[in-house]
Amino acid sequence: MSAPKIDAGVSLTAVSAHTASLAEVLEILDRDGGVIVHDMLSPATVEKLRCELNPTSEATAVGPKVDNKNVNYFWGEQTKRFTRLAQRSQTFVDDVLVHPTLIGVADALLKPHCASYWMNTGQMMIVMPSGAPQYMHRDSDDWPSMCGPTKPVCQISCMFALSDFTAENGATRVATGSHQWSDFSRAAIDSEITQAVMPAGSGMIYTGKTMHSAGANKTKNEPRYGLHMSYLYGWLTPEEAGCLGVTEERAKTFTKQQQQLLGYRCYDASQINGGRLWTVDYEDVPTGLGWTQ
Repeated sequence: MSAPKIDAGVSLTAVSAHTASLAEVLEILDRDGGVIVHDMLSPATVEKLRCELNPTSEATAVGPKVDNKNVNYFWGEQTKRFTRLAQRSQTFVDDVLVHPTLIGVADALLKPHCASYWMNTGQMMIVMPSGAPQYMHRDSDDWPSMCGPTKPVCQISCMFALSDFTAENGATRVATGSHQWSDFSRAAIDSEITQAVMPAGSGMIYTGKTMHSAGANKTKNEPRYGLHMSYLYGWLTPEEAGCLGVTEERAKTFTKQQQQLLGYRCYDASQINGGRLWTVDYEDVPTGLGWTQ
């Protein structure tokens, strides 16, 4: 299914997860800073995610939980956000956290600069009706020394559409090509901004250097359900304390790769002349915690 085009900006290129090669996805990502991949999640997978996360979606209040005007504006006073998705959804663990397309992109772009990467955050972002747009930003601004025109990509992200993303309900805004600007301090002008209009099940993959933001939800009764998933160098501190959001008993049931991404394994760069980080009693986390597997 092709996403409808909009007039603003230079539209993002869309490909199909069923037919596009990893090389094609990487080529578009390098050129544009973002690429829409249709059918990353099947309708059944989207439905399972929505069902498993619905209790928290319903219970979560709109707006941030801190008394800070700037945070309120950025996080969205009409937006619901929550994390701990690996604790709340087995479908997230199996079909999003280790999505093969995202793993392929992260292996290609992050692994040259680290021994391993881990989850930066897995986060539901539900833009409610009358929700204002975010200001345009780069996710890698969280690590200022790692975000600049000459810096390598330290973060790979994907915004999964768990409902149709439309221009009216707040589809993600993207400044196409902004990851290649020579001046990261300048603002995007309207003609440079497009929106990631895409049907449910699609994902918009982008880099931490790409300027973007949530759009405004101009509808009266149509929440926009988005799920953000991102990876980060294993030697940088992530946005979400992933392992603290998942109980040890649950983490024991995950694969080694899932545990690694959630912080239940150490960062071991000893084979590339680096150190071993995030250990317990100088052991890998499961050994240090006395797990028997």
